[in-house]
Amino acid sequence: MLIAILHYSKPPVIGGVERVIGEQAAALRMLGHEVEVLTREEWHMAAWDAVIVHNVFTMPFDLAWTKKLIALTRSRPDIRWINWVHDVRWWDQVPEAVHVAVSEFRRQDYALVTDEPIHVIPNGCDSAAILGLTERVRDLKLEHEGLVLLQPTRFVRRKNIELGLRLLAELPEALYIVTAAPDPHQSDGAKYFRELKQLAKELGVTKRVRFLGEKAPLTDNDVRSLYHMADLLFLPSTQEGYGLPLIEGAMHGVPVYCSCIPAHREVAVGATFFKLTASPKALARKIKKDTAIQMRQSQRQMMARLAWSRIVQEMLEPLLSGRKAP
Repeated sequence: MLIAILHYSKPPVIGGVERVIGEQAAALRMLGHEVEVLTREEWHMAAWDAVIVHNVFTMPFDLAWTKKLIALTRSRPDIRWINWVHDVRWWDQVPEAVHVAVSEFRRQDYALVTDEPIHVIPNGCDSAAILGLTERVRDLKLEHEGLVLLQPTRFVRRKNIELGLRLLAELPEALYIVTAAPDPHQSDGAKYFRELKQLAKELGVTKRVRFLGEKAPLTDNDVRSLYHMADLLFLPSTQEGYGLPLIEGAMHGVPVYCSCIPAHREVAVGATFFKLTASPKALARKIKKDTAIQMRQSQRQMMARLAWSRIVQEMLEPLLSGRKAP
């Protein structure tokens, strides 16, 4: 479809609506639509299939343009007009358009103006861009996982990765991410890695563990992106001299579960400690009840819910094409 998106201003002007229209346009283009984002100075009639009007019908910043566009909704019914309502401060005339409110609150507000149906479509959010996720981490689509456990480590036996695999077996909705490859300075590293893969197979968790360094090393930015997306930093080491991931986890606000060893005790801030003899089942019960972890999960679920790709495909495209609305 050939689509115009209209507003009083557009990116790179900074503003909430400006960000919305920029991301909305990008999502529509990703789905194969031809899209132009236009202000009044740029507005022109063309063979538009649809015109999405953000706030111009309902805000009194340029009433001459508003009234001209409203007249066009009546004279050009061949165009699919979408009245995207963020705010309501002018309502003398209601356009002949499909009305979209960005929230249930705004729908009720605009329902005082018109008896016509008003669809609620939330503004999406390009969470990956906001968080600065790398392409490699973005492609993991971690926002769709049930629980994400992260252990940034090399394959050294004292890192006790096998406890993470056994914990994973007790958390059927979880994904376990280990960042590194076998340590080139440790001759035992490759052997330990093979043992871990065999243990994962025996525990039936192979499909839910990601040894990300197996194919290619991660960058520092990849690791930072993983901290953004993890629900839990899991560090079950049997021995450490310091524990840098504990500091990094605290800086990123990731809930931390770590073994109760001297270095961890000295370094960790706000961590949950567990004994090395703790059973995976008991650890899993504790993790499931942890409200901080639940909050991280909710944040990732929000990312999936407000993804522009989902909103455009499931909610906006049906309105543009005249199919059954959401």
